[in-house]
Amino acid sequence: MTAAPRPTRIVVVTGAPGAGKTETGRRLVRRYNLPAALIDTDTVADIYPWNADERLYAVLGRNLRSCLAAYRDWGARVVVVSGVLLPGRSLDQFRDLLDDPSLEWVFYGLRAGPDELAARIRTDPKVQDAGGRLAWSHLDGEVPSVPGVRLIDTRTRTVDEVTDLIATREAAELGPAAVTAGVTRPFHAARPPVPDAAVPVRTTRVPAPDGPVPPRGDGHPGVLWVEPAEAVRVCRTALVRLGFPAKTAETTAVDLVAAETHGMPSHGLLRVAEYAAAIDAGHLDPTAEPVVTRTGAGAWLVDGRHAPGVVVRRSLTDTLARADTGGPVAVGLRAAGHLGRLSPLAREVASAGLALVGFVNYCGAGQKVAPAGGSSGMWATNPVVLGCPAPPGPPVIADMSTSTVAEGVIRSALLNGGSVPPGLLVGPDGEPVTDPRLLYTSPPQAAILPAAGHKGHSWGAFVEILAGVVAGAGHPADPRLPGNGGLFLAFRVDAFGRSESEVARAITGIEALLRSSAKDPAHPPPRLPGRGPRPGAEVAFPVPVDVWTRLLDPLGAVVTTPALSSTEGQLP
Repeated sequence: MTAAPRPTRIVVVTGAPGAGKTETGRRLVRRYNLPAALIDTDTVADIYPWNADERLYAVLGRNLRSCLAAYRDWGARVVVVSGVLLPGRSLDQFRDLLDDPSLEWVFYGLRAGPDELAARIRTDPKVQDAGGRLAWSHLDGEVPSVPGVRLIDTRTRTVDEVTDLIATREAAELGPAAVTAGVTRPFHAARPPVPDAAVPVRTTRVPAPDGPVPPRGDGHPGVLWVEPAEAVRVCRTALVRLGFPAKTAETTAVDLVAAETHGMPSHGLLRVAEYAAAIDAGHLDPTAEPVVTRTGAGAWLVDGRHAPGVVVRRSLTDTLARADTGGPVAVGLRAAGHLGRLSPLAREVASAGLALVGFVNYCGAGQKVAPAGGSSGMWATNPVVLGCPAPPGPPVIADMSTSTVAEGVIRSALLNGGSVPPGLLVGPDGEPVTDPRLLYTSPPQAAILPAAGHKGHSWGAFVEILAGVVAGAGHPADPRLPGNGGLFLAFRVDAFGRSESEVARAITGIEALLRSSAKDPAHPPPRLPGRGPRPGAEVAFPVPVDVWTRLLDPLGAVVTTPALSSTEGQLP
């Protein structure tokens, strides 16, 4: 039996004069890796004298129908139409085609205020009279009346950024190989476009907690393969839009992308949506600077003032470095933004010849980890970080949650549309669950298990006691605003009478002993933590389409897609 031909996708970019439809359409059509064509209504309805009346709409309708038929005969899978197509006006010429099962209509509505439209029209080299176009600026208010339109606020976006948003949405519905999404060049030149037939997708769709999400395109969100440099650029731009100073945005973007290239997406780009929510809730101040206060002999307190994690980490590093000349240092931390991976902090401290022991909590919030024998959240994931210099090799570092996994691992599985292995989550009845959505329902229907049962529970409890109680950051019985608190100890490795070189040689001896214990030549020998091979930082990595969409639109100006709404309001 022959399969029915796939419908031709008609992608309409509509809006008032000056919204940027023509240039967006020209750039968008080049993003498709399928046979595609462009119809610009300015060229098929360019009559003189020009007057927007029924005669013009009729001419436009006949010409568009002819062009559309010709392009379909040619083999177009996608036809991009840019122009002022609105109900009660020119769109009425196509009422019958909107119900044609061989056509799949999608509408993107570009919005802009009157000042932006006027400024664009006055500098636009189009042949149409600028005064006449200005008289139609009020059509911006009619754009939301287009059935099923996906609105895009263009007031603070370049044409490339608007094109990025539409292309990303198209990739989510047609498949990531069918559309070059997110940037104006291919993510990965080694991945050729798929010209026809089935477009491969890499992930499964995530239903909403209260029921299935209606299918979208092929029913999968998909992933995009992103080059690190491009990811840094897009992430930096998103953070600046959220209010991060340029330098802080750059450092944060580099840090998040480094997590991705090191195989830790749980601490990568998905965090930008979390930062946006935290700013909106008043839990993160992107322009704040920490305040450091001496509280005793060798004791200091860093008040993060809800500043971004990379800014707080710099204050922590500088304060802990005092141990290089003034004896051991203990540093308490309160009210920090998300610190992210702790291994960079340990690496920076160890590079100064200092050993580090650190405990980080979530200020008593984020109670997603069950205690030993329990089935509801009590602790946050409460990581512990340890570092020790061992020149000439890299420092020995351990950065680990006291739960079975970091919470971001569960969230990453949710965004990728997959399940998690048994043994990570427990349901209210004490039975294992593998559905990551259950951690984010209200109330939660799952909790993360502590690492190694009662051992991880004990570590998690001590983190709350040391960071939350002793350092005063907040704990589950007295929670503060969500953020990171901590307690850190730093001291020189020669503080106990052994020289740095003696310590380094001893660590090298331990490492040699580990390597000699290898039994299976087919597997790498055991190693000290933090001394494994470093992943390549220039290799493209996969990003869920929904995560990339949020990066391109961190303020949420685009109409939420079903895949985004499946977790909307549930991310901690």
